[in-house]
Amino acid sequence: MAHEHSDFQWTASSTLAQCTQGDYPWQHYLQTAVEFDGDRQAGTVWPLDCGEIGCEQPPLGPLHIITAVQPDSNPTNAENLARMAVLDHELQAADITSIRAIGVSFDGKHREESRAVFGLDNDQARALGLRFGQVAIFSWGGPRWSLLACATDRQDHRGWRWEPRTTQ
Repeated sequence: MAHEHSDFQWTASSTLAQCTQGDYPWQHYLQTAVEFDGDRQAGTVWPLDCGEIGCEQPPLGPLHIITAVQPDSNPTNAENLARMAVLDHELQAADITSIRAIGVSFDGKHREESRAVFGLDNDQARALGLRFGQVAIFSWGGPRWSLLACATDRQDHRGWRWEPRTTQ
């Protein structure tokens, strides 16, 4: 049976706003790379340390990274997988192009199913992240890899580098 958005309780915007006030979980997001499994290109985007100069044009074009996995939960439990199916359904119903992406901690210990979403501006992507209970989303456009809070104006911008992966 397919779930709908209303079948779940999503993290409240007030809670999401509180999560942006300190270092946790913000610093974890800053230590996240994203793997892409697309038909056009596959690879990983790595954020650079502040001040480092990176690449100029994302190989997949401008996009946002959004998930439906709830903060501080097991990203592979059945409920979060069902939440991801709701996100996929809503993206498809709105005719928004997306591909699979996986957020990965730099040490590789945490992996989180996500979607690379095309055709939204930052405000639209932040609103979608807020709807799905997210503290923040990633924005990738031009020379900037950005972490954007969904319930506040907090943001961080860095350079990036692309590590292509050959697909079999």
